[in-house]
Amino acid sequence: MAPREDVDHTVIFHDDVAQANKIGVAVEEVAATRISEADMMRKSAEALTLKSKTGLYIFGYMLVMGCNQAGFGIDWGVISGINSNDRWHDFYGFGNAGVIISTINALMQIGGFLGAPFLSCADVLGRRGVNFLGNALVIIAAIMQAMAPNLACLFIGRLVLGFGTALCTAPQYVAELAPVHLRGRLVGVFGACFQVGSLMMIGIMMGLTNWDSDWQWRMAFFIQAIFPLFVCVTIYFLCPESPRFLYMRGKKEEARRVVARYMTTDNDINHEIVDLMILQIEESIETTKAGFRATWDFRVFFTKAVWFRTVVLAVYAVFQQWNGGGIIGYYLAPALDTIGITSQLDQLGISLGSTAIYFVFTLFGSYIIDYFRRRTLIFAGLISMICAQIAVTITSWQYNLSEQKTTAILTVVWIYLFQVCSATFIATMHNLYPVELLSLPLRAKGMGLFAMFQAIAAVVHNYGIGIGVGKVGYKIWAVYIVYNFIQIIISYYVFPETSKLNLEEIDTIFETPGGKPVKLSIKIADAKREKAKLDRQNGVSQL
Repeated sequence: MAPREDVDHTVIFHDDVAQANKIGVAVEEVAATRISEADMMRKSAEALTLKSKTGLYIFGYMLVMGCNQAGFGIDWGVISGINSNDRWHDFYGFGNAGVIISTINALMQIGGFLGAPFLSCADVLGRRGVNFLGNALVIIAAIMQAMAPNLACLFIGRLVLGFGTALCTAPQYVAELAPVHLRGRLVGVFGACFQVGSLMMIGIMMGLTNWDSDWQWRMAFFIQAIFPLFVCVTIYFLCPESPRFLYMRGKKEEARRVVARYMTTDNDINHEIVDLMILQIEESIETTKAGFRATWDFRVFFTKAVWFRTVVLAVYAVFQQWNGGGIIGYYLAPALDTIGITSQLDQLGISLGSTAIYFVFTLFGSYIIDYFRRRTLIFAGLISMICAQIAVTITSWQYNLSEQKTTAILTVVWIYLFQVCSATFIATMHNLYPVELLSLPLRAKGMGLFAMFQAIAAVVHNYGIGIGVGKVGYKIWAVYIVYNFIQIIISYYVFPETSKLNLEEIDTIFETPGGKPVKLSIKIADAKREKAKLDRQNGVSQL
């Protein structure tokens, strides 16, 4: 983008975009003339060599946070796998589809809804403190579910599990602590750890199928406690507190030490990247329009300055829950029943393959996320998932007509293709995009609000799909197709671009008076891309 000749192109750090406009500085140029994300990534890469002590420190906190995510993935593996277990159904007296299994799944989300407001305690207890508390509750919930003598106790265990899971702040923590040039990939690897837990659990459940006892399913619930226990034991030894939290609490020197230790090779507190990171944190705190700082005060999300972020969070939460992944995760057993695959071992094997594919392509997605814009990935994901869902619907329909084994196999292939598309284009976004939307003072409470939106969307989904798949069979896929078509339109008008903008700079998009966030985000992204191109041509690196 060529510089406009009718405005001053001074590089400024402003606390009011309206003021920038008054003095003649174009908003998109303000963002473009500041240090670009490309420059930040380059300076971050220059500051850090992974083959060093710092690399080991990063591995340490990623191991703990990965176990955090794997613990969540285990529940997905447990519920998906155990829903194929006749002993479990016989013990409690219900089928693999219908109201009871829907309630079991929904109660975790209801617990998440109830626990989400407490996520704002991360601004008081710290990211680690809330994470520790959440994992401790998950351990208690795992024991309650494993030993539940009746459905009432099982229901309470699911509720406690959801409450504890809501307090796990790992995505926010990883995004705040990761070096700039590694942020997308580390968040992607973190997300892939979900499948590690699922893979482990499904594999164990396959091995337990020959155990002729109720311990076949009770043991699965006990195993849910392994990863949370590891997190509770190690989090205060291997994980530092977030520098953003430390700075907000007035511990500025400690924040600098954490940045130096985890973002520079030589633990150099005077390195340029330390100053830049602290400046970003400081500027975010000073420029935010958020006026409500009380832990329980969520009114800020419904003010004029912040309401559009709230809308984006709500829409993205629904998109995450309703795009079609839920039926593969929680209701794969009844879905496979509709194409004649009813053996517990066969269903577990297909689930294992599906999870393995998702794991591999989530890692691939974490690699490519920094090469494409966020909106591009969202649209590519939606379109490709729709194609896969149409294919699943057609082959399931053909099986319903002829019951040929070939069409059943093809249906499984299309389900796997859906997993490839979802993992490649969308999976990493789920742990990165919501965090990118929120400025620092809004982040803890914002992620709590996002978790509440997720819980509401998941409860509606679990009841709708859990009951629907038992009543309409394969036709349930058509519901996802229609929804995803609608989501494409909504995404075009609602989801702003955040790629190549730092976590604090995005405030400009949402807080420009009279601005349209989506259009403005695209303008700024284009301006920054053009500036980076000109800098490369001129051999200039501008601070």
